[in-house]
Amino acid sequence: MLKALQNFFQQNPISEQATLHQVDGLTNDAFLSLVLMTEISLADGKLSDEEHDHLLHELEHEYGITGDQAENAVKEAVQAVKEASSLHDFTAQLKALRYEQRVELLETLWVVAYADSKLDPHEESMLRKLADLLYISHADYIRSKLKVMDA
Repeated sequence: MLKALQNFFQQNPISEQATLHQVDGLTNDAFLSLVLMTEISLADGKLSDEEHDHLLHELEHEYGITGDQAENAVKEAVQAVKEASSLHDFTAQLKALRYEQRVELLETLWVVAYADSKLDPHEESMLRKLADLLYISHADYIRSKLKVMDA
């Protein structure tokens, strides 16, 4: 039985769910980052117009994706969030990024959380969980929050 479980996990990696929603023009890491931004946007139960616009802005300025392709990427990210069994599905691969890149991602997530001009307690809780899953220190978590609030 143990051998069967081991074979299952070797054949079905944990991050398999995260890679099912590939989007043209985005690398796997970029899509996973978009999914985390979408997760933060949906943490309060709805994707506001401001949050949606911010996601489209990020896709355009960070990845050069616009129009229907950007809308499709957001729809795929929303679908991935709805189908996810845990945040680990999306953070597992991102832990391989350099620490500075993970902190930058956290800053981007804070910007998304403040996109609608208010920080919902669910968004803040989700950001804390994501920081832990990405192995970001509490000090850098606080610094990134303050940096975004000051901007």
